[in-house]
Amino acid sequence: MTAPRTCRSCGADLPPDVRWCIRCYEPVRDLTPRAPVHDCDFVGTPVHEKGNIPRWTRWERTATTFGPWGRIVATVLLLLILVPAILANGVVYLVTFPFFAAVVLQGIWAKGWFVPDEPTMAPGGSAPSLEPPPKREPIGVRKVLQWTVAVAAVVAFAYGPIEVKAATMGLVAIWLLVWFWTAFDYR
Repeated sequence: MTAPRTCRSCGADLPPDVRWCIRCYEPVRDLTPRAPVHDCDFVGTPVHEKGNIPRWTRWERTATTFGPWGRIVATVLLLLILVPAILANGVVYLVTFPFFAAVVLQGIWAKGWFVPDEPTMAPGGSAPSLEPPPKREPIGVRKVLQWTVAVAAVVAFAYGPIEVKAATMGLVAIWLLVWFWTAFDYR
């Protein structure tokens, strides 16, 4: 907080360019100390005293992450891709795999904000009503085709001749460019 332009000791008006009071020679303070606003705590930190406590976790399924089994399966699948590529003399794949795997594993094992479910009380304090969960939408044809092409590309890259591997890498590179363009186009 900036200091007022009057002397604290005698109350005389102070010009803006002086560092001492002209009348009593009291030093002028540019900034004044003030009482603390908080009692040694963090501002805005929620304190949960009851109920379910939200937290960062790697071991529970969240809105943006897999559960523990999903993470383990995704890690195993990622590492299983390496075995057929090495057996098929994929030296380039062996060199580039650690970089690719580091990025993918970081995303797989990222922490997620877990908010435990609390049953909501119905009006009047009674137990919550048990409604059946919503039915899942069936998997669309487009999603099945995407997964089929992806699995075929992995198999072709792992077991195909060098021409097929080159074509697969070229198509994947084009697909990644299109995906990056559409995913990060913020217009």
